[in-house]
Amino acid sequence: MTDYFYTPVKLITFLLLSYFAVAAPPSVAATQWHTISANVQFLEQSSALRFYDSNQVLVQGDKCALMFDASGDFAAVEATVEQLKNTLKTPLCYLVASHFHDDHLLGMAIFQHHFPDAQLIVHQQLAAEFNSLQKAYTDKLDSYEKSIELSFQRLSEQPAAQQQQWRDKLNLAKQRLLRWRQYQLQTPNLQVANTLTLELGNYPVTINAYQAHTNADLTLSAENHAILVGADIVDWLPYPGHGNFANWLNILTQLHNDKRIKIILPGHGSVLKANDLQQPLSFLQAIQAHVTAHPQQDLLQLEQSFNPLFAKDYQIDAISQKAYPLFLQAGLKQAKQSK
Repeated sequence: MTDYFYTPVKLITFLLLSYFAVAAPPSVAATQWHTISANVQFLEQSSALRFYDSNQVLVQGDKCALMFDASGDFAAVEATVEQLKNTLKTPLCYLVASHFHDDHLLGMAIFQHHFPDAQLIVHQQLAAEFNSLQKAYTDKLDSYEKSIELSFQRLSEQPAAQQQQWRDKLNLAKQRLLRWRQYQLQTPNLQVANTLTLELGNYPVTINAYQAHTNADLTLSAENHAILVGADIVDWLPYPGHGNFANWLNILTQLHNDKRIKIILPGHGSVLKANDLQQPLSFLQAIQAHVTAHPQQDLLQLEQSFNPLFAKDYQIDAISQKAYPLFLQAGLKQAKQSK
């Protein structure tokens, strides 16, 4: 059974995620909407959240709209829902989940509740085990509830002048939690084994299925392959704790060499260009080569002897300083286990 209840987010800290999702000021956690083309908008998480939550992509044709991925911050998903209801000129026909990690998938329950006619599209492998994911959704809500309870217990530790403000925030969080408990992840409508082409109304898109970052990845290509929605397969700092190294390296190589691609929209971080894929490709190649060259070293030794140049590339701020060693550890472990 695939471990659907584990994600890279949990490698760093659940408490920070809970703080942002439940009580943080909107200015801290605001999603930035970037216009990529007349038909594509990129919903980028703030830099402070780039390892904690996922980006999303809205694609609109003349007849239909498509949302690629759903934030793991359910309050943020509700904010996106309200914006879509106010701005969409066509029905939201499709929801696409790039893979099973909860920061890309679990928010689909909110989208499905508000847009019940939207068809959920997943990888064929994910569809086969999809029923297990309702537990992941419930588990996340249980974790929110514990976080709220703990925050109420610590309310007296806050300055007296701020206690009412925090009490109001926590009461709002409780109301949201009760609402979210009424939702469920609905069974996918479409599953992709290889390739699926959708016509959104004078705007065709192609969804491709891979086994790379996980065993059930989807990407989306638009505008004659000039725009690639690559999710976590193409992240600048990739999380290699799941998936297939050999497949992933082959796919990244193909994408890096595909001269049609001009713009890449990753699952985490900012917009990339095709040449930017050299960085994650080199990182994954280095992990695989390092494990192969040192079969007798344990994980700690492998980490300590890994090429320090990647740390310079990746540890550019406080958040990446926490994320990089954890992602590296996960990659070394995955590569060692796959031998």
